[in-house]
Amino acid sequence: MSEGKARRDPAGFEAKRREILRAATRAFARKGFTGTRVGDIAKEAGIAYGLIYHYFENKDDILHQLFEQMWGVSLKVIEGIEAQGGSLEDKLRGIAGFFLEAWRLEPDTVEVVMKEVLRSPKFLEADNLDAFRGLFTALEGIFEGHRDELREGTQPKLIAILFLGALEILLTGMVARELLGTDADSIEQSRDALVDTFLRGIARS
Repeated sequence: MSEGKARRDPAGFEAKRREILRAATRAFARKGFTGTRVGDIAKEAGIAYGLIYHYFENKDDILHQLFEQMWGVSLKVIEGIEAQGGSLEDKLRGIAGFFLEAWRLEPDTVEVVMKEVLRSPKFLEADNLDAFRGLFTALEGIFEGHRDELREGTQPKLIAILFLGALEILLTGMVARELLGTDADSIEQSRDALVDTFLRGIARS
């Protein structure tokens, strides 16, 4: 599609980009980012090799767009949960539930983002770090807004990092597939265990 056609049909252009992103996600999940060629993505999408470059600069751009898309949706969800109100526990259950449900519904996308971005040097690239900071800042704001529910001296920034770290490790267990169940009931149990343990600890009082 030419640049002129893209301007005349922006909806069609975006639809094709999303189709290519879905195809790339499947290819990356199956072969890994390094093992996947642009030709593999084109074949998965059922389009000509050269057509990829009408929508993306290169393979790195495709991976970046996948990460940005997931992180953008995640930020909107967190902001929406904050806007709905409720207790800190309600909000943390909502956030954890979103990420775990995303894994159940879109396992390839979550796996690719975790393996190929969060656990690679690509995460340290400026654009990726900026996207992460936005999500982290939103979560820190939730803890800051519930200081009355936290122990005295608790630092919202630090516990935001700890919560995201615990959630990432839980998702790692999901990605491994052999460590935790991935059916709806298991997802709910994992969500509740994460939030309950994070808020109340595991030691006897």
